[in-house]
Amino acid sequence: MRLSIFQGLLLLFKFLQTSAEQCTSETFRINPDKRNVKLRGFTYRIFEKISPRACFQKCIRRKRCRSYNYNRASLRCEINSNPINVFEGDFQVETGYIYVEVAHYRGDPLYDPCIGNQCARGEVCISLQNKKFVCISEDNTILNKERQNVALGKISGQSSLLKSYTSERALDGLTNTFSHTLLETTPFWWVDLGNIYNIMRIEIINRSIAGSRLHDLDIAVGPSLDDMSIFTHFKGPGKDGEHLVFQRSRYTDGRFVNLTITNGREVLQLAEVMVFAYPIY
Repeated sequence: MRLSIFQGLLLLFKFLQTSAEQCTSETFRINPDKRNVKLRGFTYRIFEKISPRACFQKCIRRKRCRSYNYNRASLRCEINSNPINVFEGDFQVETGYIYVEVAHYRGDPLYDPCIGNQCARGEVCISLQNKKFVCISEDNTILNKERQNVALGKISGQSSLLKSYTSERALDGLTNTFSHTLLETTPFWWVDLGNIYNIMRIEIINRSIAGSRLHDLDIAVGPSLDDMSIFTHFKGPGKDGEHLVFQRSRYTDGRFVNLTITNGREVLQLAEVMVFAYPIY
């Protein structure tokens, strides 16, 4: 009995040690250098309502950025251009903030999307799907703040196929085409956005015929199809041609969006699916 209690306490300690106040996304984990403090006097950019991973990406993609302050409660990200050496007097106590230095993450393929980039100070490294990257001016990223439909034309799939009504028909920008599965238990449809995004809104345009077939729909988002969390649930039933809008006040990080009818045997038919999100630069 003593051994089992000891093992339980040990596991609990390890869990708390590795999870408390860490920035976690997919397979990597960021351990803050300091907690409940923020570096003052060196912040040069502030981003509101973004995730811990997005804040890390904002910094590591910029050669000028050496560290960042992040507040989990307010989702506020402050990236810093500070000298190599900082002193205790440079920090102020601020409950809820973490302070992270990124120098020891640079060059690590698990964390750094732009290894070996030659971007200058004042530029942002943007990694491409072919493992290459481009450098763009910091000013260009400031101008592009509108959320975009990042699902249009992306790779997709579904649980089954009726005739030629493929999954891509829900991503072609047309509302008079549609995807369609067979009649089955828990039919599903998914899209790969290609990169991790801060997803704020998902819109679905229901098929103009037999719209009531859209019901008990789980909409899930995640970094992979094996790691999804519920974005929202639509009880339904839907109406013919109905335009459904699912908005969240906070981000959800994800690369994949999955739609599943969870109740009974049904077909899943979608005229269009739109995902509005901010890219993680």
